[in-house]
Amino acid sequence: MTDPAATETVEAPPCPPAVVEDALRVFDKAIKAYQLYLPNNAQHQKAMAAAKAALAPLWQHMGSLVLQVTDTELKWYGVVVNSHPEKGGDSLPWLLFKDGLREMIWFPGFEDEEMERFLAIIPKVRHAQPHEDDLLTLLWEQDFQCLKYRYVEINDPAAPLDPDANAGRWPAPAGAAFEPPTQAIEEAKQAIDEGQEETTEEQGKAGDGAKPPRPPGIVSMDDFDATLYFLDPNEIEYLRQETEREYALDLRKLVLQALLDIFELQVDALVREEIVGDLEALVIHMLAAGQFSNVAYLLKEIEGTMQRAREVRPQERERLGKLSDRLSHPDALSQMIQALEESTRLPAKDDLIQLFAQLKPTALGTILDFIDRSQNTELKPLLEASAERLAQSNTSELVRLVKDAKTSVAREAIRRAGSMRTAAAVPSLGEVLASGAERPVRAACVTALMDIGTPGALSALEAALLDPERDIRLTVIRALTARTHRPALQKVQAIITGGGTKDMDRTERIALFEYYGSICGDAGIATLDPILTVKGGLFAKKEDPELRACAAVALGRINSDASRAVLQKSANDKDVIVRNAVTRALRGPAAGSAT
Repeated sequence: MTDPAATETVEAPPCPPAVVEDALRVFDKAIKAYQLYLPNNAQHQKAMAAAKAALAPLWQHMGSLVLQVTDTELKWYGVVVNSHPEKGGDSLPWLLFKDGLREMIWFPGFEDEEMERFLAIIPKVRHAQPHEDDLLTLLWEQDFQCLKYRYVEINDPAAPLDPDANAGRWPAPAGAAFEPPTQAIEEAKQAIDEGQEETTEEQGKAGDGAKPPRPPGIVSMDDFDATLYFLDPNEIEYLRQETEREYALDLRKLVLQALLDIFELQVDALVREEIVGDLEALVIHMLAAGQFSNVAYLLKEIEGTMQRAREVRPQERERLGKLSDRLSHPDALSQMIQALEESTRLPAKDDLIQLFAQLKPTALGTILDFIDRSQNTELKPLLEASAERLAQSNTSELVRLVKDAKTSVAREAIRRAGSMRTAAAVPSLGEVLASGAERPVRAACVTALMDIGTPGALSALEAALLDPERDIRLTVIRALTARTHRPALQKVQAIITGGGTKDMDRTERIALFEYYGSICGDAGIATLDPILTVKGGLFAKKEDPELRACAAVALGRINSDASRAVLQKSANDKDVIVRNAVTRALRGPAAGSAT
């Protein structure tokens, strides 16, 4: 193809070519800055301002800047104003030329509104894959008003060229044949009419089943295999899946990923400070919108980003680290859980699980408080699971909450310490049990110490043998009896000999004497014999028959020859209650416990 620019007379340029050359040199630097720096970077902004300042003076000399494009040069009025001998990615002429662009025209105002849009196209073209859009498509999408261009059809050199001198395909060379569209349409209609007449004549001559000949120039659908232009089922299914996947993408998560990537790669203090501020604001907005999974994702990814990022400053590390702390603060967490409690419809269960998994140990107290008073049947199991995780990974926080001033928090912490059999909580549980706390808290301590079951836990239970509440005392006595806890012998003996059983009911007395008989051995006979055996004489002290029966039960628990001898002395006691208790005790411990 003959270059039309070579046959035209070159006019005198309106200004020295060096002015245009300098402007394009600054424009080249702007292209590089656009690729290297983000828009908020000072170098990027400086390069853009320099390019605008370099292009603006051109309009004082000309109404438009017309540049001819070759594979290595940009020419203006036949003079080379931009040269890149090497055909590579950094060559602006080559990037324009290889996709068919042959002339580019800039008009006043290009540098103000459309220059950066044009600069954004250059990296896309430079790194474009074969299946991606080319330069002409990208230019067409932008619909520039201050940028025009002309191009050639590089994919179909044999196609007729557009003779229109306006922006578009390059004008056809002089002498090239071009038929007006109206003439072509008329000839096509005439050919169709003639073909129809010939077809009618041939049909009259042809026999049945014979296919009439087709007139020349007529296109039939039979020439095309329609199946080539439709997708097979696998391709349709692939497109459907990709469409669903595209619509299912969470744009918020993509924004978070982009911000974290920028923070990791950019070491500039101003950039990172802006990113941290954006993340802090986004956390608030996402919590308000119920985007809990994205908040959990951000808090989780921050840890990895902080490890990979270079030159992280202490203030940046502190601000990002406090995002989880702020979420775990009692005030913020209480408001969020209260909102969930009152909500008629909870967010997705997985989203809440992911969010609660990012809470700090300081959130345990708030969660335990809400577990005690939550009425939401869907939310309560999630709070239970979160409390379990925090308690297992932060035993020290759990132990601290055992003595919390808030009854609901303390009771839940005590219950979890028992279910987890946390031996480290035994001293605190013992202190709470002996401190005269509220009855529900003391009862929870007893249950927790029983569940833990270590020697230290059983020793701490001894404090409840003198508890004001009968149910608590009875529970402790039976628990110590089941484990045959001998260290409490002196304390139990002091209760029996000191009149501590006077205000006990029958069930509690029997349980106490059974416990005493289980741990005292023959040494306890000296304490039990005076209670069971009636002393003779007018002024002898008369013991309560039920108390004597309890002593018989304890002797039956000892179940030794010496204890049986003491029981035999009272086998014929006048009191029926005592006599029946002695009879059962002589049969053995199992029979005696039925008294």
